[in-house]
Amino acid sequence: MILTPGDLRLIRHPQLQGDLRSWTDVELPGLGRRAEVYAWLPPGYDEGDERHPVLYLHDGHNVFLDERANGGVSWDVDRAMTRLAQDGLPAIVVAVPCHPTLRHEEYTQHPHPVSGGGRAADYARFLCEELKPAVDATLRTRPEPRHTLTAGSSLGGVVSAYLWASRQDVFGGAGVFSPAFWWPGDRALDEVAAQLAVGGLEGRVHVDVGGLEQPGDPVINGLYVEHAERLVGILRDGGIPVQYVFDSAAYHFEDAWARRFPAAVAWLLGGYAADPPPHVVAAEGEGEPR
Repeated sequence: MILTPGDLRLIRHPQLQGDLRSWTDVELPGLGRRAEVYAWLPPGYDEGDERHPVLYLHDGHNVFLDERANGGVSWDVDRAMTRLAQDGLPAIVVAVPCHPTLRHEEYTQHPHPVSGGGRAADYARFLCEELKPAVDATLRTRPEPRHTLTAGSSLGGVVSAYLWASRQDVFGGAGVFSPAFWWPGDRALDEVAAQLAVGGLEGRVHVDVGGLEQPGDPVINGLYVEHAERLVGILRDGGIPVQYVFDSAAYHFEDAWARRFPAAVAWLLGGYAADPPPHVVAAEGEGEPR
């Protein structure tokens, strides 16, 4: 896969903040489809030579422009990333739209017994072995895993956790928003636990969930919270830095993820490594627990 700077077209829209561009009608190797691949660049990108962390987002059509998003509401990622850059956390965002009809295939590692799925390994190969090398060759990225994050919601949250756990050579952190683990089942969580048990995972993970993810189905609604909290427990027991947010009033929709996105990405980019307060440093220096 080859992406060139000359084919990266500026997107102009009154809603947008910052510098959003895209490669249009790109062949996605191994996935049998084409898509527009978005790249948001931090302020001053063209004038400098600094390299930046990269956040890879799923459902890329939902994250920047309301008119392109499902339900007509986006994540306002451009606004959030502009504010983070102003706060000293500049990063590049690369966003890939989902398959128009087979999203569940690419975003799940195991099929649902009724609804199918299970092609996440193909999607992972595309991201890790095709898209990321092409992005690294085209943009000024910091290509190391600790500077490479992935995030998404619902099944996009499921595949984000899968990518972080299965491709530690590529991803050093994940944003897992309202993960729909009820689709691939407990096996998906068991695999993360098994990998942690042998000491094979590093990095940091943000997990969140709402209390009204699917209020019309009490069983599935409860599974959203149960599985999110089980994932948090697995990560905590494995010594992985994890941030968990439960919003009891939040629905399964873009505006809820838009509200939680800025703080989640700020933590993933830097806040997870907060310095200890002075009294902790002093106690450690004295060799006394406190």
